[in-house]
Amino acid sequence: MSGVDQSELQALIAQLRAGRNVKDLGLPEETLRDILSLELSRYKKPAEALKSARAKLHNVMAPYLGDLDYSCATRELQDAFESSDTEAVKNICQSFLEQHDSTRERLAYLEDFYRGIFSVCGQPECVLDLACGLNPFALPWMGLTTSSRYYACDIHPARIELINKFLRLSGREPLAEVRDILVRPPGIEADAAFLFKEAHRLEKRQKGCNRVLWASLRAKYLFVSLPRRSLDGQRDLRERMRALVVASLNENDWAAWGELDFPGETVYWMKKHA
Repeated sequence: MSGVDQSELQALIAQLRAGRNVKDLGLPEETLRDILSLELSRYKKPAEALKSARAKLHNVMAPYLGDLDYSCATRELQDAFESSDTEAVKNICQSFLEQHDSTRERLAYLEDFYRGIFSVCGQPECVLDLACGLNPFALPWMGLTTSSRYYACDIHPARIELINKFLRLSGREPLAEVRDILVRPPGIEADAAFLFKEAHRLEKRQKGCNRVLWASLRAKYLFVSLPRRSLDGQRDLRERMRALVVASLNENDWAAWGELDFPGETVYWMKKHA
């Protein structure tokens, strides 16, 4: 860090939090501190570090991928469950998934997606969804037992609040939490951990972070999905994404790994050593 004391760091964190598209999100301080501290180690001038941190945070939040109006979504979710109509609940979940690029394109093959994953690891009793985004709203398509536990982590408090409401209304434990998985990797002993369309963006935040994160997980299987093409559809990303996975694998941690191909993404699965 470039000679910045704690009071100066707090002032910079406050400036970072006050930025446009950030100030109303209530992002955890652990995320802001981590991003800013890393940039302060790279730049001599705090102003330059702050500018770079803002760019990093924009990539982390990725508003260009879409999101929900959480107040409206909460009312819609409540109304769907109060109707006691399982199709109404499924329809509102689908409408949520349609609001974000990464989950929208998966809707076309959603049941096949989870069928493929569970053909590798079996029916999980405990799932850990890392940097989950809106993915927990795909639960109606997963076919998990009602007794299974679904843990989820995200840095967006309003998103986590809505996910926990959904889990409660679905008769499940509200096991979603605000957590920065790079700062505090979860220690949940899960049957399957998901990291969907996030590893490449995490790598932009901190190069090499996936190798550290994946090794720290206490899951029997890890499923990492990465896009096959760029957002504009112009570039084939498969070779680059596969290289990221290979670079992030530590053979001392993983006993086996493989790939599952879907129209919009490739899922790389890894099995931990027993």
